[in-house]
Amino acid sequence: MAIFEIGILGRVTWNLHSMNNEGTVGNVTEPRTVVLADGEKTDGISGEMLKHIHAYNVWLLQEDKGQFCQACQKFHPQKADMNPLIQGKDTPEKAMETAISSCILCDLHGFLVQRPAVARPSTVEFGWTLGLPEKTHREIHIHARHSMVGRSREEAEEKQAGEETVERQVPAQMIYHRPTRSGVYAIVSVFQPWRIGLNEVDYTYTIDDEKRKNRYQLAMNAYKATFMRTDGAMTSTRFPHVEAMEGVVVTSETNFPVPTISPLKDGFVEEMESLVTKQRGLSHQKFSNLAELCDIINALANKDIFRLGMPGAK
Repeated sequence: MAIFEIGILGRVTWNLHSMNNEGTVGNVTEPRTVVLADGEKTDGISGEMLKHIHAYNVWLLQEDKGQFCQACQKFHPQKADMNPLIQGKDTPEKAMETAISSCILCDLHGFLVQRPAVARPSTVEFGWTLGLPEKTHREIHIHARHSMVGRSREEAEEKQAGEETVERQVPAQMIYHRPTRSGVYAIVSVFQPWRIGLNEVDYTYTIDDEKRKNRYQLAMNAYKATFMRTDGAMTSTRFPHVEAMEGVVVTSETNFPVPTISPLKDGFVEEMESLVTKQRGLSHQKFSNLAELCDIINALANKDIFRLGMPGAK
């Protein structure tokens, strides 16, 4: 059987990080805050942040950058819209075929072309990473920067009076208020290998199975890199301490979407175990630490990937 979709549902413990923030007003950086269905507020890290990290790891791990379009070779966010190979294509079908076949990153992470207008959703999806309210802690710390600059007022007055002065440096200080968070966070991600290389205008595959498999393995390797070292904002001074990771990987080997149950919910693993028994082609594997998750990803990366059996599919 071949892999149709993969879902990764887990809880990760991060200590003393500041990976995602609302923004800075004056000298105060506000942490990201989200509201759950029950009205409770909690700490959050946006799906955009984790998806950007995964996309960057795809770019980093691909040795031959010539397999990217001109924009993606420089990790430019416009992607296929800056691809000169698309200029002059008169139909969405041709534009999408060119974008997918000429760039690994556009294929895996999606793109938008303005002329001719065509969009390709990402094959890699991340939800918000949410702190479990009862297991998340937030603080605001004062951070000071110091420098020795300028003359003191007394020195300036002495110089104006013509008196000799002894050069003295006075300290300058800048005060910042920055957030630090620790806690257990719920992560949800879905990967759709069946869509790799798929032109979603005419639903034909634009690349052969070998290239599709190579791109699939690259995306899986990028998942490992993303979870092994999750980057984000302020990691130069607040690099996260990864303490634990546990959860479940669910896979589909038929054209049935993988189910997802939020790791915010206690007992989400047991519920996933129950769900996979109710549909043919679904399976799951539990992990209790990051090493076990990487072992699961390695094993899945060696499997074949699903191909649509539609009439006319190449």
